[in-house]
Amino acid sequence: MHIGVIGAGIVGLASAYQLLRAGHEVTVIDAGRAPGLGTSFANGGQLSYGYVSPLAAPGVLSQLPSLLFSRTGPLRIKPSLDPDFWRWSLSFVAHCNAKANASSTLQLLSLGLHSREVMLAFLAQESASFEYRLSGKLVVYRDAGKLAAAERSLELANGLGYPQRRVDAATCVTLEPALGKIAGELAGGIYTPGEGTGDCQMLCRELARLIGAHERGTLLFEREVTGFDVRGNTVQAVRTHSGDIALDACVVANGLAAVPLLHAVGEPVSMYPLKGYSLTYRDAPVDARPQVSVTDADNKVVYASLGEHLRVAGIADLVGYDYRIAAHRINALRTLSAGLFPSLRGTPAPLKWTGMRPSTPHGRPILGRADKLGNLWLNVGHGALGFTLSMGAARAIADAIDGKRPAVDLAGFARLAA
Repeated sequence: MHIGVIGAGIVGLASAYQLLRAGHEVTVIDAGRAPGLGTSFANGGQLSYGYVSPLAAPGVLSQLPSLLFSRTGPLRIKPSLDPDFWRWSLSFVAHCNAKANASSTLQLLSLGLHSREVMLAFLAQESASFEYRLSGKLVVYRDAGKLAAAERSLELANGLGYPQRRVDAATCVTLEPALGKIAGELAGGIYTPGEGTGDCQMLCRELARLIGAHERGTLLFEREVTGFDVRGNTVQAVRTHSGDIALDACVVANGLAAVPLLHAVGEPVSMYPLKGYSLTYRDAPVDARPQVSVTDADNKVVYASLGEHLRVAGIADLVGYDYRIAAHRINALRTLSAGLFPSLRGTPAPLKWTGMRPSTPHGRPILGRADKLGNLWLNVGHGALGFTLSMGAARAIADAIDGKRPAVDLAGFARLAA
C-alpha cells in the first residue's frame, strides 16, 4: 500500500519509518526545505517517558489570575478574540480536575512506556547518531509540599513497572554534582533511571536519511499541502502547489498545520499553540553539562547535555500564533541557567529559539483513523511530548493501519475522546 505522511518533524518521520518497516511504500510530504525545522528543531532534548502528566490539572484554575497578568511566570496566558482560543480554553478548563488528569496521565504513561520500548528497539536495529544517552532524569524541588505531591504520583509509573524514587537533597547532588551550588535550597527530588536525552532535530535528519535510502521511501520537501482530493469517504490524493500525489492512505502528522487541513474535510481537531523557548549553549563548559537530565520543577525548566552542548528549555505561553522570540522570556532562561551553572556567565551567547507545541486541551495526542474518511489517519497534538511519544505513536498507527491491535489502546486518543 502506498501511504502518504504529511509532516517531516519527529512525529511524521517516525510514522514513515514504522510504515516502511511494516512493508508499505511511503511518501513524506513537507512544506519545509529540510527535516525537523519546526517544533522538533530545538526542543528540550529530554525523552521523559515517565513524566507525562498533562498541563490540565486541578491546581491550574487557582493560578489563573496570576497567569493572566504575569509576564514572568513559567506559564502565561494572553486572552485572544480568536474563537479557537476560547473553544480550546473552555475545554482545557473542563479537564482541570483530578479525575480527568489521572485518566490522561495513565493513558499517556502507557503510550510513553511503549514509546520507550520502540525507541530502544530502533537503537538496536539502526545506526543513528543523535547524541542519545540513557542519562536518567532528576526532577528537583525546593518546595517540600510539591515534592510530597510528586511522590504520591510515583505509584502510577511504578505500578506499570517503570521505577521512580524519591531522593533527598544530598542524593540529588550525588546524582548530579552540578547541583551542589543549590543543595541548600533543595527539598529533594524524584529520580527515574530509565529516561534519556537526545537531539530531536538530529534524529529527524537520521530518520530522513533512512527513509530516503529505502527503496520504498520518498521525501518531498518544499511541498505545502493545500488539501485533499476526496471522493465519497476516501482520500484519493494529497493536493500540493506542485500537483497531486495519489495514494492509498494518508497519515496527517504536521502538527498545528493539520488544523485547517482537517477542518476543510469535516474532521476538526482541537489544537492550539503552546509556545515554548529554548537556549543552546554550544561547546558549554564541562561543569555546565549535567550527567543526568535535570528538571527544575519550581521554574519548569529542563536542562539536557547534548554532546558538548547544553540545551535549556521551558516556559509555556498561550499567546496564539505569535512566532516572535520574546526577549524577557529568553532573559529569564539565561538568568536561571547562569544561577544553576555559573560557568555559563561570560560564554558566547546561546542559540535562541521558540517553537509552537501543538497542544490538545486534555494533553493527549490524537491518534487513529479519522471519523469520516476511511483511509485518513491522524497522529497529531503531542504538545511538549512529541519527541518522547513519537516512536510509540508511530508504531501504534502503523499497527492500526495494518489491522493489528496496537500495544496501546487508541480509544483514549480518539479525536473526540473525553
